[in-house]
Amino acid sequence: MQDDKQKKLGGITFCSWNIRGANEPIKRGKILAQLKSLNADIIFLQETHLKLQAQTSLKANWIGQSYHSSYISKSRGTAIIIRLPLKLKNTIADKEGRYVIVTGEIYSTPFTMVNIYAPNFDNPQFINKILNINSEFNYQNVRIGGDFNCVLDQYLDKSVQQKRLNIKSKSSELLIANP
Repeated sequence: MQDDKQKKLGGITFCSWNIRGANEPIKRGKILAQLKSLNADIIFLQETHLKLQAQTSLKANWIGQSYHSSYISKSRGTAIIIRLPLKLKNTIADKEGRYVIVTGEIYSTPFTMVNIYAPNFDNPQFINKILNINSEFNYQNVRIGGDFNCVLDQYLDKSVQQKRLNIKSKSSELLIANP
């Protein structure tokens, strides 16, 4: 029989969603209502479009903790919303609003969450940067999610016309080579 900690860690649910902006109160309310109904424990949001001073608008009574990265304009932006008890160790928020990293302990187990919003063009330097951050800090129990803006399987992710091109991006090759 598993102890409670094992049961809880094994049952953590994740959700990742590119919300394409959360500045409008009505849209933000609908997003928060949908997220609450999904009942995910950890939520990765991309393209929040929230400036630093507006990040508190992504709050609700069911949200435990939230961590953000913002950009200087109403574009980009990532957030990690955590509904579980997290003993925070560290956060890294990208100044360009491309990623946020949260490290800490969940149920006394070290845990790292990385939420990314990659550039919408093939940018292997960005993917390398993310992969190097993980190896540099030797994070444990890493969960990486987000919008990678690249195609991992062109037969699933591209239209018929684009499939014929049979072009693989350097970013997707890096991701496939570093599971």
